Amino acid sequence: MRAAAMFVLSAGVAAPALVTAPAAYAETATVTRTTTLDDGRLDIGLPSNALWVKVNVLASTAPDAAVLASTDELRPHEYDYSTGQPAGWKTDAALRLPEGTALGDYPVSVDYRLPGGTVQHWTGGTFAYKLHTGVAETVFDRTTTDWDHRQVVLSGKATTFDPSTGTSGPARAGTKVKVTLDLDGGPNPSAQATAVTGNGGTFSVPFTPNARVESGTATVVEPAADTDPDATHKVRETVGVEQTKYRINATLDKFRVPLGQNVNVKGRVERLTNDGWQPFAGAPVVSSRDWPYAWVHHVARPMGGADAAADGTFAYPASAPVATDVFTHVRPSVYLGELPFARGSIAVPQRAAFSDVKIAIDPFGTVRATGKLNAVGCESEPVAIQYSLDGRTWRSLKWGRSSYTGTAACPFDISVNGYVRAYYRVVHAETDRYITAVSAPVFQTRTLTRFSSFTISPTRPTVNGTMTVSGAVQKQVSGVWKPAGGQYLTLYFKPRGESQWYWVKKNVKTAANGGFKFTATNYGDGYWGMATQPLTGYFYSESKAVYIDAR
Repeated sequence: MRAAAMFVLSAGVAAPALVTAPAAYAETATVTRTTTLDDGRLDIGLPSNALWVKVNVLASTAPDAAVLASTDELRPHEYDYSTGQPAGWKTDAALRLPEGTALGDYPVSVDYRLPGGTVQHWTGGTFAYKLHTGVAETVFDRTTTDWDHRQVVLSGKATTFDPSTGTSGPARAGTKVKVTLDLDGGPNPSAQATAVTGNGGTFSVPFTPNARVESGTATVVEPAADTDPDATHKVRETVGVEQTKYRINATLDKFRVPLGQNVNVKGRVERLTNDGWQPFAGAPVVSSRDWPYAWVHHVARPMGGADAAADGTFAYPASAPVATDVFTHVRPSVYLGELPFARGSIAVPQRAAFSDVKIAIDPFGTVRATGKLNAVGCESEPVAIQYSLDGRTWRSLKWGRSSYTGTAACPFDISVNGYVRAYYRVVHAETDRYITAVSAPVFQTRTLTRFSSFTISPTRPTVNGTMTVSGAVQKQVSGVWKPAGGQYLTLYFKPRGESQWYWVKKNVKTAANGGFKFTATNYGDGYWGMATQPLTGYFYSESKAVYIDAR
């Protein structure tokens, strides 16, 4: 071990002269930092292969400043993984300045020599000649918390190292200590509070972590000008949790709930104690739309809730914007290992609307309604054609269902025999998913027609012979039958023994008086008849069938 010297100098006393060595294959490096340790020692950043190191504490930054303390008794050290202290050189002992030196920050210079090099001189560092105050010890007042006892108190003691005396003692009263606890299993990852020391340097701070305490830190904050805070103290004590088991039942007073209205939730909750199942008084009960999980510490979509009464019962209104399952349980907590729940469901019919609605009656009296029902998940919803003779009283003619398209627009197509003159509309009856929707009414009508006469002569024509077909067509106007001129007709024939009708002659036009007369070829025994051809605004009509026994 080489000899080393520690000098404590008074102002005006000159420091020893530095002896330099000739440079050979010199290594190059410089001081990277100076750090004042909590125990008053000085740590500098310099490679560990330095051959000689000496630190000097100066009275000021002036070129001729007095050296207040000097030592070359330093030892190299490696990186400290527990504290994060970089590798470097530490003084073997705390640096003491001359008696009466005021507390404060003082400049530092370093003299050193590396292998193959000369003595180098470096200035720029600082020595914190201050009181060093930090937390020395901490302890919790309990090892676990539970549902009924959630508060824990951390107590501790802060101490101060005085570099002028080289001794440690209790921190002065009023020192602030910031405590941070690392939590697990609760809604927050950490908790913080600040304590103030009393006489003797002691402090205590209460916490309600609502979680397991895994670790923590305690640090002196807002120090006085003459004080340098120590490194953060590690709180290594832990606080566990004791969990409560509960059971719950709940009912809903209705299933279908109009949008914006409430459903009433009632039930009872109990917890398991040393005396068996007892009312879980004060338990925060909540109903939500989501399956509860013990590790999820918030209720994302609550519907309503209340604290249980002394007898464990609860009652409150709840609401939801859509149809949903309803899960009623105690709000998640680290003190509940599991989350038993009562499950129900409600239907909240949503608004739906019609678009592209078309309603028309064809010449055969068939009313057809087409369009789209617009709503999310609108497939297979009931849609009806309704009619009204006066536009006020409505009755359903036929029900149908909307079709699936994978979109929020579900088509429908409904047909039914209608009325000669009536108002029509489509309606969606209220279901568990949607409220009633009604389209705008439309008035539909056509003019009735009829064959007032239809004859064939002779009554027994020869096969392939000529016969005369005649008759008349009428239309109803304001309840009165009048000649229907301008109608186009078709002559049909159904041979004996067959079921199929065949057209024989088309586009037979009625005269102004509604009459018609023309010749046609007889094709044998069978039925003959006339029918109107479709004409805008008119209903279809047929004559009576006439049987001809041909010769």
